[in-house]
Amino acid sequence: MALTTSEELLEAKKHIIEVSKELHEVGLLVRTWGNISQRIDETSFLITPSGIKYEDLKPEMIVKVNIDDLSYEGDVLPSSEKAVHAVCYKERPDVEFIVHTHQVYASCAGTLGFKKVLTYFDDADMVIPVASYALPGTDKLASNVAATVKKYPDNKGFIMANHGTLCLGRDSKEAVFEAEKMEVACHNFLSDVCKTDMNHGVEAGFNSHLDGEKIVYDLPDTPERVKRIHEEIYKRRPDVRYIVHNKSEAVMTVSRRASHMKPLLDDFAQLIGVGVKIPSNEHGKDGNNYHNIKKNVNAVFALNDGAYCVGSTLDDAMAVAIVLDKGCIAYISVLRNGEGHYLSLWECIKMNRHYRKSYSKLADSKR
Repeated sequence: MALTTSEELLEAKKHIIEVSKELHEVGLLVRTWGNISQRIDETSFLITPSGIKYEDLKPEMIVKVNIDDLSYEGDVLPSSEKAVHAVCYKERPDVEFIVHTHQVYASCAGTLGFKKVLTYFDDADMVIPVASYALPGTDKLASNVAATVKKYPDNKGFIMANHGTLCLGRDSKEAVFEAEKMEVACHNFLSDVCKTDMNHGVEAGFNSHLDGEKIVYDLPDTPERVKRIHEEIYKRRPDVRYIVHNKSEAVMTVSRRASHMKPLLDDFAQLIGVGVKIPSNEHGKDGNNYHNIKKNVNAVFALNDGAYCVGSTLDDAMAVAIVLDKGCIAYISVLRNGEGHYLSLWECIKMNRHYRKSYSKLADSKR
């Protein structure tokens, strides 16, 4: 049903914000990643903006976009994935609401190189198609999604390889339920097929922040060896003001067994860096540069002690910790599965530069 009056459009925008906050609270949406849209008539839809955190959304920030040519009204930039939403509305006239998330287990399942994920939900078999990878925000990604949605006309849930999910519905409840169902089903898949049953989150170790030039540690009994790591990070990274030490199960596992993490997920490449090295012994080969602290790499691993996630704000550092944990779950799943699809160095560099120059600055301007 077409939404034509200003009152109907305002209510639709408010509803999109409500759904965004609901998904944010349960962890299916993080920071500015993902997007939500609602069809308002045969030629247009409303969509969340680019680079604005969900908790900061206001009705005037929800953008009206034309389905055919992607033109939009107003000065607020719509989501960079507007073309993906548009092709779904074109291919599926029954769809009225779309949720795109970077939810953990479905995103991780999308790194394994499968064209479809065969799993189950509530003891019923479930097939989740996987659209081939392309850089986010590109026409190629929209084309890959369109082909997959067309091939599986009865499916409401899809995975975009190395990226996230796309959940379609006749209304928001159906789309949100599809996202929740896919997360349970993909957790089942990772547990059964990849033998990876890990909870997602941040388990804080020894955190700190700068108060002026003074390092303030969250825990008074922070060990001296850990303090030296914090001191070295602040010394080499003058842009860093907060450090979150993540000792989650997945991050700890990687810190014990890996030597180099290549990105498997877009948001990892964007926020953390194009690759992260893990030291193979306590002091490194030269006895000094044992923590591999580098510009534009926002996670510093310590052998068998998790990773130090850094940022200019506590929110930034925590976002790194959250994305790193998801990236580690994906990394472990690929290793245990025996194969997966890693992002190329070129793709990682391009996404990392674009994020630092565009999205992070846009988000900062809204603080």
